[in-house]
Amino acid sequence: MMKQRLRWAQGTVQVMLRENPLTQRGLRLPQRLMYFATMWSYFSGFAALAFFIAPMIFLIAGVLPVSSDALEFFLRFLPYLVISQLLFLVASRGLSTWRGQQYSLALFPIWIRSVTSAIGNVWFGRPLGFVVTDKSGPAGRVSLRLVWPQLLVAVGLVVATVIGIVRLALGIGEPIGTAVNLGWVVFDLIILSVLVHAVRYRGYQPADENHEEGARP
Repeated sequence: MMKQRLRWAQGTVQVMLRENPLTQRGLRLPQRLMYFATMWSYFSGFAALAFFIAPMIFLIAGVLPVSSDALEFFLRFLPYLVISQLLFLVASRGLSTWRGQQYSLALFPIWIRSVTSAIGNVWFGRPLGFVVTDKSGPAGRVSLRLVWPQLLVAVGLVVATVIGIVRLALGIGEPIGTAVNLGWVVFDLIILSVLVHAVRYRGYQPADENHEEGARP
């Protein structure tokens, strides 16, 4: 899945760099924006990395991610958050998009690699290589080396939490900011938790026929 997602993302970014939909003839404005939004979405890997690192910096060094007090920040952030979630509900016609939101953030290394490799290929002529997806099915559990960036981020979040609590106990940390960023860390860890099930997944396991027979009335 990760190989296939990488190949899709690389191809999409290549198209954007070579045939920017904003400058293509024959497209209406809504079409230009739709295609560009789809292509530009893979740059979100860099935003996700900042999203994970920001609370670490505050809890460890006490540096705020934005130059604003808590009230001003949340007066601007909460409406955006609420409206974006409402748009997800409208676009999905009421179906849950939570798992997709988890993967969109948790797969940030794939998105970053797709952008850097596509730029290297289109602008600097570096070979991209063709990622062949294995069709034989999973032979066992996924190696943890495939998700080492996410694991590194998760460990960093936990370490930052401990340091933040210690700073607060020593009277160094700012109480409200620490509480907000601790909640932020919990949310980040919930996002990354989707990888636990993914790594443990061993592919489709057919049900035991004997068990099924015994369960029939």
